Amino acid sequence: MMLVIVSVAVALVSFIIYALERKSKDEPIVWTDALKISAFGGLISAGIVFTTTAEPIKEVVKEAVPAVQEMFVGTPSF
Repeated sequence: MMLVIVSVAVALVSFIIYALERKSKDEPIVWTDALKISAFGGLISAGIVFTTTAEPIKEVVKEAVPAVQEMFVGTPSF
């Protein structure tokens, strides 16, 4: 649920910032540009939230830590 909330919030904020920037220059809002900025902002933030809060990622990292530590600390076996 947090993924949806964050992505929608970022998309909305990026649209508002774009609209304010266009209005400050007395230019009309280009709706295709506004859609692209909002969509990409939402997608990028959703990807960041997914990769930092996903449970499967945490379990993979927990399993990989001992192997990585052994690789750097253990004695070489050629």
